[in-house]
Amino acid sequence: MLSGRTPAPDATMFRFGKQRMRRTMPGAVAGLALALSMPVACLVYGYGVGTWVFAVIWFLVCGTVAVFMAWAVWSDRDAYLAFDATGVWWWRNKTSHAVIAWDSLDAVGLFWCPQGTGNSGHRLVSLELCPTGGVQEPQDPALAPLFIEEQSGVAGVPDRRYRIGLPVFVIRHYGGALIEAARSRAAHRWFGEHERPAGYLRAQDLIS
Repeated sequence: MLSGRTPAPDATMFRFGKQRMRRTMPGAVAGLALALSMPVACLVYGYGVGTWVFAVIWFLVCGTVAVFMAWAVWSDRDAYLAFDATGVWWWRNKTSHAVIAWDSLDAVGLFWCPQGTGNSGHRLVSLELCPTGGVQEPQDPALAPLFIEEQSGVAGVPDRRYRIGLPVFVIRHYGGALIEAARSRAAHRWFGEHERPAGYLRAQDLIS
């Protein structure tokens, strides 16, 4: 990991935190308005105690969901994935970020599987990063969430490696641009895209 630096000015940046916030915040605001609807109705129409009890429960449940949605997207608002001549830059927040240099990697590529069992065409995708000489349990707390040990099933891809799981909305929004940026920057290290069995990507592997 390289600390105290930022991506180069010509880095290809994917600010999925801001994109997610723009898409989710309206839902959080709508949820809060819905939470307030019952208490406001009780005030306007003078409903009895029984309705007020229901209104309070309604407000607590809907309000909690709305606040949780808003807090989750706000805390990750600066999250991004970037590629430059140095390496892969991953930033979630001030205490969870890392950069993995290309020179420290033997192989880079993508694993993917269909999202669900339908025919939506959407995919779950992960960026697989294979350090030179293999990887032990990382001591760096920033890299620890990216470490996995899983049979790769692909020649030249070790079982112990780093994985950056891309949230579904990232692939839907940025599509092939993100994949092309990773492929072009990785150059001769790129091992391609490989389909994996459904369920290979765990929720804890996602970067956001």
